Amino acid sequence: MQLASFTFLYLFLPVSLVVYYLFPRRMRYGVLLGISFLFFLLGDPASLLFLSVSITADYGLGLLMERFEEKNRWRRIIMLTMVAKNLLFFFGVSCYCQLCGIQTPLGLAVCTLLGTGYAVDIYNGEALYEHNWGKFMLSHVLFMKLPTGPLVRYRMLREQFSPKKVSPAQMSDSIPLFIQGIAKQVILGVPIQQLYAILSDFSQSEHSVFSLWLMPLCAAMSLYFTLSGYCDMARGLGGMFGITLPRNFYYPYQSRSVTDFVGRFNISVTSYLKTYIYHPLGEDSGSFASSALNIGVVTLLWGLWFGFRINYLLWGLYFVLLILLERSVWGKILIKLPVFLLRVYTFSLVLFSFVIFNGNDVEQSLFFFRGMLGLGGLPSATPSVLYLASQYAPYLILAILFSTSLPHSLKGALKQKSPAAAAAVGAVCYGFLLILATGFLLHS
Repeated sequence: MQLASFTFLYLFLPVSLVVYYLFPRRMRYGVLLGISFLFFLLGDPASLLFLSVSITADYGLGLLMERFEEKNRWRRIIMLTMVAKNLLFFFGVSCYCQLCGIQTPLGLAVCTLLGTGYAVDIYNGEALYEHNWGKFMLSHVLFMKLPTGPLVRYRMLREQFSPKKVSPAQMSDSIPLFIQGIAKQVILGVPIQQLYAILSDFSQSEHSVFSLWLMPLCAAMSLYFTLSGYCDMARGLGGMFGITLPRNFYYPYQSRSVTDFVGRFNISVTSYLKTYIYHPLGEDSGSFASSALNIGVVTLLWGLWFGFRINYLLWGLYFVLLILLERSVWGKILIKLPVFLLRVYTFSLVLFSFVIFNGNDVEQSLFFFRGMLGLGGLPSATPSVLYLASQYAPYLILAILFSTSLPHSLKGALKQKSPAAAAAVGAVCYGFLLILATGFLLHS
């Protein structure tokens, strides 16, 4: 079962909320753990047992580390064992799934990286040792963040499992956020992905310069609206259950530099990698070589978050190169350019990156790059591509519009001028989005 599904929206979620709030507050974390287990069992039951063993091992090793509180050498050995176990588990399972052509277990990246962070935090004294297995398990398998995150540090989640009352204001903010997320995913993400799939089936002779630019645009928009949609759903669902989750995307396609883009796209992953890798390595306080190495390691891992595939590794390398060039070669020139040109510069480079992200092999990517630059002898456009573009134009136009901060700015301006009118318009818009999203789910 997926978050963006008719069954989840109209059966699993309402029943879960009713059951959750029927229980006393002191018992709700246990109810939420049961709901998360059920979500796992309905979606990927084999992975639940698989990941539970790894999570329980982290729990046990954490308690073992506590027993050696006065012996720092043994604590370090246990911490390194926990980190190595999680990283080997993540990369080993990812590689195996990739080689066998099977789906990666639900929540693999979220669970293993959370366990890695927990090991480092308790070793450094930045988090308390967890004695409650249920709360430790819940922090890893919390159902709303399993598909794509956001990735949250253990202590930030753990402190929210204490009994508390969910305010009406928190609930009223959470429901629109969830509706916004599901609308992003099913109304924009899915149709644009369908257009990309159609274009991907074209032979080289069927392509044109226009189609080769349209493909990375579709890839960029479908990825953004799918991931940001899921993360908005996670944040909205978290609020409904009294848990605050961080924002994961901040209008990345209107960034003013590639460095800025990496900071706005998958924010929680970038923050996590900076906390546990970039800062311990010394950030960029050393020589250019050491700074370049630190930036390179973090950005490469940022790319591998999407899976252990060669094109994701190359995607990360592409951004490593651009970030280093911005810092050492043309960064001083960029800051003098108008904002509009900076955004055009960044978005163009990001579009090129999606040729790598979705590429099947190097030869295909080179063909795409040459064609996009008009060097492949291809026609500017073909009737078939123009027809497809006209059919999907409403989705693409809306995607480009809602990938910017303009709608949010208009909403803020209306709220400042007339809060009552803003509330009424918001209720109508979100109600309409829910009905529209339901229609898309029924016909998917």
